[in-house]
Amino acid sequence: MALRKFSVANIVAATLVTVTTLVFGIYSTADYSTRKKAEWARLRQVTGSQANELAVALAVPVWNIDRAQIEKILDSQAENRAIEGIVVNAAGKIHARSRDEQRRFVVSNGVLPSAGLLVQSQPITFNGERIGTVHLYMTPMFIEEQLRSMQIRTILLIFAVDVMLIVFVYLVLFRTVVRPLTSIERYAVAVSAGDESKAAPTVAGSAAELESLRSSIETMVHQLQFREERFRSIFESVDDAIIILDVENVRLLDVNAGMSKMFGYTREEAKQLEPGTLSSGVPPYTPENAREILRAAGPKSELREWQMRHKDGHLLWVEVSIRSAMIDGVRRVVAVVRDITARKEMEEALRLGERMSMMGALVAGVAHEVRNPLFGIAAALDAFEAEFGKDKDVEEYLTALRRDVSRLNRLMQDLLDFGRPHENLRRSQSIRPVLAEAVRVCTPRAREKQIEIRQQLDDDLPPASVDADRMLQVFKNVVENAIEFSPAGASVTIAAHSANPALVLTIADRGPGFPSDDVAHVFEPFFTRRRGGSGLGLAIAQKIVAEHEGTIAAMNGAEGGGVIEIRLPLPG
Repeated sequence: MALRKFSVANIVAATLVTVTTLVFGIYSTADYSTRKKAEWARLRQVTGSQANELAVALAVPVWNIDRAQIEKILDSQAENRAIEGIVVNAAGKIHARSRDEQRRFVVSNGVLPSAGLLVQSQPITFNGERIGTVHLYMTPMFIEEQLRSMQIRTILLIFAVDVMLIVFVYLVLFRTVVRPLTSIERYAVAVSAGDESKAAPTVAGSAAELESLRSSIETMVHQLQFREERFRSIFESVDDAIIILDVENVRLLDVNAGMSKMFGYTREEAKQLEPGTLSSGVPPYTPENAREILRAAGPKSELREWQMRHKDGHLLWVEVSIRSAMIDGVRRVVAVVRDITARKEMEEALRLGERMSMMGALVAGVAHEVRNPLFGIAAALDAFEAEFGKDKDVEEYLTALRRDVSRLNRLMQDLLDFGRPHENLRRSQSIRPVLAEAVRVCTPRAREKQIEIRQQLDDDLPPASVDADRMLQVFKNVVENAIEFSPAGASVTIAAHSANPALVLTIADRGPGFPSDDVAHVFEPFFTRRRGGSGLGLAIAQKIVAEHEGTIAAMNGAEGGGVIEIRLPLPG
């Protein structure tokens, strides 16, 4: 929480008022205590004298048992407002007076509460003989009222003195200190806000120190403007993207022109992005992982490769140098981003070329060495069955042989699909018919395993630029894979929605999910955890999706099971 700032006049006035108030307060407290003691002492003295006078006045009437005179003497004390009550105990009878709620002096039964009252008892004597007792009850109420009035007068006096001090301080300091300081402050605030047109203030008639301060600030501002211009020139001329981030408050503070050129966002649009949102979203290049890396950045520069996403949705590989730095006294993170997509594509092309060259040679060899013998075996099985019929003794062996031949044929076909180059015939079309055909093709196997295939497609799905036959192969491979890993009675869910600039499709199952160690390898050729699988289904799917300039990723669902996410860029 930011501390509130106060002006010099406020501080001086507050100091003077505080000191004056404390001095007056201490003095008035001591005076109040002294007066209170004196008034109480006077009340006790008056109470004793009054009780003694009453005892003397009542001596003869009490001796003569002149009750009328006793009552008359008691009534005569009504004028003294400090007397709260009188009780006379004489000749076997009690004569009493007390104040009622209206402060009237009325006859009482002689039972008076003594709490908060000053009570004085005096014996009544006649010729040296005690003939009764008078009890006098005095209230300190009027003393307290006097003390309260004194307190109020003292407070008003302090308030008046404080007001006079405040007015005096402002009258004296406003011209010599407050007004010049305010001008200098406004100038500094305007410059810090980027208003370079603000003229330096004039502080004529002010203190010499303030004139020196104004001159120093003006010189410093000119130097800072020169340095800012030099820094901004370097900052904007660099081809690499430079991003300054406030990781704690989750926002981008500044970007250079290189960032706008690299990612397609204007400076204003970029400042609205959250740190990490430029990441591709393909594990492990997720916004969450990016934010963790940014938060852990230290003063030593750290270089790493990362996959990011352009504003229009296409992916790019970058090399990011990250380090923390103190800017304006606050920890910031500076990221320098260099586009290495061309280098990565060249490296990938070299690797793919080598792999495809090897795969082509392998496919050619397989086609010559394996497929022809497989066709011969299949033909021999047909001839054997035609010659000897379906005898029960050999039918089981024939079925097993045909199943193995069929599996080898599928493996050969997968190898050909993976190794053979294809020409994509892409056109803008709805993805719904392609998904529907994939569901139809996979339904028999799903029924066999008692798996329900569900579709959750948004009503307003935009068209995508795809080769329908090739994308059918992708969805068929992924859905079949999900069916094989789902337990009996479970479901496979196909969902699709638009997340501009991409069409997002997910295929989720209720199986065991992907082991964490396998996620990075599921799209590699011949990698499989499925019994009887070739390990080429997802590799072929990734190849086709890449040909469509999209992405495919494997992950685990929040409620368990595996999820394959496919992102296809939307046209224009």
